[in-house]
Formats: sequence, C-alpha cells, structure tokens
Amino acid sequence: MAQECQFGMFFIFGSPRSGTTLLAECLNAHDDMVVPFETDFIVPLAFIFDRIRDPEVGRDMITKLITHSERFGSSLGQHLDPANVHDVVYSCDYHPAEILNSLYERLATRANKKMAGDKSPNDLLRLRILVKTGTIAPGMKIIHIIRDIRDVMVSLNRIGWVEDLDLYFPRFWSNSNLYLHTLFKERESQYLLVRYEDLVREPEKKFAEICVFLGVKFQPDMLSPSNRDPRYRNMAYHLNLFKPITTERIGVYKRVLDRQTLKLYETQAREALTTFGYELHSESIIERLASMIMGSRSVLE
Repeated sequence: MAQECQFGMFFIFGSPRSGTTLLAECLNAHDDMVVPFETDFIVPLAFIFDRIRDPEVGRDMITKLITHSERFGSSLGQHLDPANVHDVVYSCDYHPAEILNSLYERLATRANKKMAGDKSPNDLLRLRILVKTGTIAPGMKIIHIIRDIRDVMVSLNRIGWVEDLDLYFPRFWSNSNLYLHTLFKERESQYLLVRYEDLVREPEKKFAEICVFLGVKFQPDMLSPSNRDPRYRNMAYHLNLFKPITTERIGVYKRVLDRQTLKLYETQAREALTTFGYELHSESIIERLASMIMGSRSVLE
C-alpha cells in the first residue's frame, strides 16, 4: 500500500442512476474543486498494475491507456495534454495510488482548484481490483452515494441501459455497495456514506456535510442548475440536472412495479436494502418475523 500523500484526490463511488452525476456536478461547481467529465481509465489502470511488474513496460502502457482512452478528450484532456500525463506517470513511484494522486494533483493545479475528484459508476462494480492493487490509498477520500435499488432499476429500465438487468443487477448492486461499505465504514476521516434520498430531501444540509468531509466551505451556488456542465443537455437521461434538486423520483417504484418484480428485486438485494435502511415491501408478516428472529437488522445508526 502506498504511503499517505499530502495531496489526496477523492472518489465518488455509486451505482449507475444513483445520483453520482448530480453529486459530481455540484462539487465541480465549487470554487475549490474540479471533478472532470466521467473517466474510463482507472479500472484498466489497476489491471495493468495487477499484471505488469516491469515499471518501464507498465509506465508506457499506462500513459497510452490514459491518453488514448475514449473519454480522455472530454474528461482529463480538458485540462491536461498527453505531455502532462506522460510527465506525471514517469515522475512518480510506480504504484497506482501514487500515479492517480499525482495526476489529479496536476489536474487541480491546471484547473486552478485546490483538489480534484473522480466519478465513474463502473468503478464500484470493479471495486475488488482497486482494493487488491492498492489503488485507493489512505489519503484518498471516498464519497459513497447509494440509492434504493428499486428506483435504480426503474430508471435503468426506462432508459434501456442493457438487457437482462432484472436477472442480475440487483445482486451486483447489493454486493458492490456492501463490499465498499464494509471495507471503509470504520474509517470516518476517509469514508462518507450519503443516501440519495437524504441528499435530495435536504441538499443544503447534506452538501454542507460533504464539504466539511472534504475540508472546504459550503457554497450555495453549488446547488444551482445553471452551474451544470452543458454537455449533459444533449443526454435525455440527464435532463433533470438542469432543474432544481427535487424529491419527485423518490419511491417511484411503488407506482410502477408489480408485486412479482418487486419481490425479484428485493430477494436479490435484501441484505443491502436492510443494511442501508430501506424498507422491504414484498415480504409477508411471517417472513419478516423470521428475519427478525435470524437477527436481521440495519447496521446504520
């Protein structure tokens, strides 16, 4: 594991359609922070470190990976050119956390900000490789946003994300979110759990808490829809970004899911739903009593 660095980037971890973009855009609107448009290189970078021990070979692969990734031009490339990336990769220790911290420190500097963070929903689903390779170092902060999987599924199916979601994604959601929470929940200075439902109900309060966690002062303009990246206007599934933060999407599953589908989701994601404080609806009274007897209870205080 890399030693803790003076500069520490932060991660936004969350499943797709869990409010990661809203969170990232609000933080990006802060005078002291930059969160680039969604990146796509961190998980592949971790796999390189897991397989390539030769620093000379690894540095070359990493530089090419970052600068030739599909999203480089629209994310890191907005502030860093390939020469900047090459300089960072070749000037720090050959370790994923060292390279990421140095890269995002350079990003913050070029953007005239004090700190930089990263957001990509795919990272949570591949969390194991990030942990195995030490990509998440002690100096890096984690904001973990979670949203009720039943509402997530309604949203994903509405936009036609991928096929066969009902057969596997609630399990993925449960396993990945529980894994991250279990690993870091005791590290209060490094890890902050945020429920989407709480964020949209009390945005000023919750963003103020996030700012304290990151060591900056809350700025009300962070919440203004006018400060969102205009590129999202071309994405039909992100149009709500340009409206005031609202609670209208909380519990939408109650109006659209039939009982069979509701039970399918809750069966797959039951442990995480209860852990993160979401009420189950498809269980019978007998099943609920059995769950209580087995000692099922939320770990959230």
